Amino acid sequence: MATYEGSNGQVKVSSAGGTTIAVAEVRSWSIDVSREAVESTAMGDANRTYKKGLQSYTGSMDIVYDDTSAAEVTSALDPSNDDAVVIEFYADAAGTAAFSGTVITTGYSLSASYDGLIEASVSFQGTGALTAGVYGQ
Repeated sequence: MATYEGSNGQVKVSSAGGTTIAVAEVRSWSIDVSREAVESTAMGDANRTYKKGLQSYTGSMDIVYDDTSAAEVTSALDPSNDDAVVIEFYADAAGTAAFSGTVITTGYSLSASYDGLIEASVSFQGTGALTAGVYGQ
C-alpha cells in the first residue's frame, strides 16, 4: 500500500460548462464517508439486528482566499449556486490516487488573523456515489 504526502494534494472542480479547473491555494481537504445502520429487529428477537443502509459523504476544504482565482471556481463553490458540481480530490500531484463525486456546497466561511492570510473554509454534501481511482490530471 502506498502512502502519500499531504503537501502534494490537489482539488479540482468542474464548472457548469464541464471544464475541470484546479482550485488554487488549497491548504487542506477532508472527506467523511458514512453508512446508515437500519434496524431490522422484530418482535421475539433476543438481540437487536441491523442491515446496511444508504451511504453518504460530506467534506470540507480550506483554501487561501484569493479574489483573482478563476471565476468558475468561485461560482462553483458558492453556496447560493443551486447547481451540483463534480469535485476531484487528489492525494498527489501525479494523480495516482484520487476521489471524485458530485457535491453541493453547504457552507462557506472566511477567517483572518493579524499574523496570517485570509482563509476560506468550504463545506459540502455529496450527492450520489463517491468513487476512488485514478483520474485525468
